[in-house]
Amino acid sequence: MSQPKQPTLDEVVRAGRTFEQRMRSAQASLDRALVTGRSTDGTVVVLANGLGQLKAVQVSPTVFDGRDVAALQNAITESIRAAAANAAVLAREKMGPVEINLH
Repeated sequence: MSQPKQPTLDEVVRAGRTFEQRMRSAQASLDRALVTGRSTDGTVVVLANGLGQLKAVQVSPTVFDGRDVAALQNAITESIRAAAANAAVLAREKMGPVEINLH
């Protein structure tokens, strides 16, 4: 049985550069992508990019009718978590497993 051929240093460096370029391209794509997160009741929508950077929060005017601060806080939290989960799914599709933190 013959042993598999070991890659040369040039081949390893070339593969590393190719991988780095793929990751940079995926990162740029994620930076341009938009994901949404929605509260369970639909009163709050959060927009973030694919890297998990928060871009906007949209609140339905109906949320102010009830003046329920706790419900609004919960809706915002749900929306941010949903956006982060959606960003993580998109990032995994583009780059493989990664951790997304909204900041």
